[in-house]
Amino acid sequence: MLTNYALNLQNHGQGNKTMKILFYQDLPSINSTLLTWTLAEELRIRGHHVGYGKPAAGKTIKYDWVHGAGADCWPALNFARAIGARCHIHLEGVAYWRVGQGNAMDWGFDRPLDSNEIENFRTNYKKWMSAAYLADSCSVNGANQVKTIEWMFGKKLPNCHLVCCGADARLALSLPEYKRKNYMVTVSRIAANKKVHMIAKALAMLSDDGVEVPTWVIVGTGTENEWGSLQNILHRKVGFMATTAFGAEKWLRIKNARLMLCGWMGIPPAEGILCKTPVLSFNHPDIIEMFENTIWWAKDNDIEDYALKVRYLLEQAAPGAETNEVSKKVTYAFNRLTGKSKYAGKGDLYACIQEKAAERYERIFMEGLQK
Repeated sequence: MLTNYALNLQNHGQGNKTMKILFYQDLPSINSTLLTWTLAEELRIRGHHVGYGKPAAGKTIKYDWVHGAGADCWPALNFARAIGARCHIHLEGVAYWRVGQGNAMDWGFDRPLDSNEIENFRTNYKKWMSAAYLADSCSVNGANQVKTIEWMFGKKLPNCHLVCCGADARLALSLPEYKRKNYMVTVSRIAANKKVHMIAKALAMLSDDGVEVPTWVIVGTGTENEWGSLQNILHRKVGFMATTAFGAEKWLRIKNARLMLCGWMGIPPAEGILCKTPVLSFNHPDIIEMFENTIWWAKDNDIEDYALKVRYLLEQAAPGAETNEVSKKVTYAFNRLTGKSKYAGKGDLYACIQEKAAERYERIFMEGLQK
């Protein structure tokens, strides 16, 4: 007998038409967050044929849609045209366009950038983002980012949809409850624009003030220089552990943690919410757009305020002794993200779970085929 969830997938209101979709990009690697991979899996579950990779033009399989992102935007568009398929471009990396000479340090860089460095950022991103203007549809991670792109190009994006990859809830929600342990977690690459180094400065500041700071577990990748810079900031004041973890291992790191600390990160706050782990982030407009009042905020780029908020949450979210405020907020956030039902995907936040993201992409692609 089919479960209600399976029945909903069978009757998802799109005429039950099966599409053939290619995600034109490299297979997931150790540096990947696997977001598009899990999105592809969700579309498979919804009954579509989904490819993932970079086949040569002229392959016999006929795709209805080719999805491209990042540096693969133009190759994806060219491949789609070669096989007579429609092309959808997802625009990402918009953050770098906001890095200017006057505010580079607000994005986590340790120095102002010169005009050549800024121009290189914008030229490279503009080069691949331009594919969206010739594609059949495109998507962007939020209205604030759409404004930035349209300002850079000086014209409106055609057939543009606000949609982002979501948190992979299917595995997270299958895990049992665990007793919290005395550590904090961050899930991110250690790139400058992720503001992880700002978090490190806030934790070092707390330690200097005599606060007993729990171990900081960083699940992510970075260059040798980036890790070295992080170590120099902490300078043995705060214990930290760097690790890579995917699947159940990553979710256990989050689910067991006392706090989740975020800088400029779109999906990790949703992962913390799914695990009912208190989440703190800088209040950049892009991230507020996604999470509204479901997580805790520190003033954007204000290290001292971030330190104060960490201190407050450490007091409120001691393992096994969370305050009523913390318990209410993490439950409220979970319900808004998931829509209460385990896999219903009816949450009302812009941030979403992958089931909801797949549903949105399915609607975009189905409607595109009808035009």
